[in-house]
Amino acid sequence: MKRPATIERASTLRPRALSLAETSPYRRTSASSIDESTTPSEFGPYLVYEQLGEGGMAHVHRAELVSPSGLRKQVALKRLNTDACEDPALVASFVHEAQLAARLHHPNIVQAYDLGKIDDTYYMAMELVPGPTLWQVMTLVRNGGAGAVPLPIALEILIQICDALDHVHSLCDEGGKPLDLIHRDVSPANIIISRTGAAKLIDFGIAKARSARHTTQAGVIKGKHGYVAPEYTYGHLDQRVDLFALGVVAHELISGRRLFLGDTDYATIANVRHLPVPPPSRFAPGVSPALDTIVLTALEREPGMRWQSAGAMRAALVDEARKQPVAISGPQIRDWVEWAFQQTPRRDSSVDRCLDGLDPSISIVIEIEEPELRVPQVIERAPEPPPLPEPPALPEPPAIQAKKPAQPRKLRHGIPARAPRWRAPTRWISPPRRRSAAPVLILLALFAFGMLAADQGWIDVERLRALLTL
Repeated sequence: MKRPATIERASTLRPRALSLAETSPYRRTSASSIDESTTPSEFGPYLVYEQLGEGGMAHVHRAELVSPSGLRKQVALKRLNTDACEDPALVASFVHEAQLAARLHHPNIVQAYDLGKIDDTYYMAMELVPGPTLWQVMTLVRNGGAGAVPLPIALEILIQICDALDHVHSLCDEGGKPLDLIHRDVSPANIIISRTGAAKLIDFGIAKARSARHTTQAGVIKGKHGYVAPEYTYGHLDQRVDLFALGVVAHELISGRRLFLGDTDYATIANVRHLPVPPPSRFAPGVSPALDTIVLTALEREPGMRWQSAGAMRAALVDEARKQPVAISGPQIRDWVEWAFQQTPRRDSSVDRCLDGLDPSISIVIEIEEPELRVPQVIERAPEPPPLPEPPALPEPPAIQAKKPAQPRKLRHGIPARAPRWRAPTRWISPPRRRSAAPVLILLALFAFGMLAADQGWIDVERLRALLTL
């Protein structure tokens, strides 16, 4: 009997903060067609509508902020769960995220409007950004009929994220002192492509500032393992880890494939540390050597060899974007994303489409179809004819002794020596000249004999001197 294949989603055991990426699924309807027929619930000054997402510690709803004058503003209302409100560490992390987001004012960063506590429930009102995440776009490209992301669009998205990171890294406090802010979770799931075509960086829940009171527990890596920098896995952390993560995003966006993903978290971290990184042009033929250099520089495992600032990486990407035949802006990105979501997905790999559509933090259980057992039918065959007589045996050819393969030279301890270095043939170079010491010895012997002859009187020195003066 055939058993249909089923896919069951199971939440992970550890609680995790809900990012705004999970609250902004792509919708093909316009913003004006949002269903308002659902009776909203009141939460302070907010009218709460349908739930957009839920995580281990918080849930997000679409809400409206109603002012006393009757003005309404659409927001994404994020509220801590009841159990999370009783945990001081989770509350401190929630408040820290809201405080950092309130300091950041940039068109490529999701804004935070309000933070407070109503009826023992902590909440945060954020900018509502309808649109898909970059993870959803990349998954759609791999499984749909839209093909690869056009290179000019990919460059424009990367330039906008570089703008956002440059603003984050250069943020200062009220006294003008740098905060040394680090996002620590730059990944496709934390980048939203809005309906205006703007790429927005979200989820500062694990961002770290120099003045942060709470330190990360030793041995704990915060962020998605496939996008962490190698030095971060050893406990070293600075703003350049965000540039490495952006390099991984750039490589995957251009090449259309995952870079460091392993079967387990340990295998993924091992790949981040040691796996050789191929250039994106190996998988995307239209990539220039200059763009390969930009991406591979961001993926340098030595932080000193990496881009030292998001502004420097942005300048290099802008120079590369100017070489493209088409200038890209927000409307072009929006139109292409809408067109890509309307394409018919491929039907060659249904299992891959299911796996790519799931969030990386969700585990799945897949049951494979069992084939039906079929009883083979007995087929009567005609009797076989008698075998033909064998031909006479031919004389065997003389055996040729094969040469033994050359064995590599071994050193004293049995370790194979390295192959000798290549040298030019002797016909390409002149033979070296060998110098002999015989002429020098002959001159020394003659000089010594002359001195001895003059001392013994064998030679008339005065007569010899007269002959030499003539």
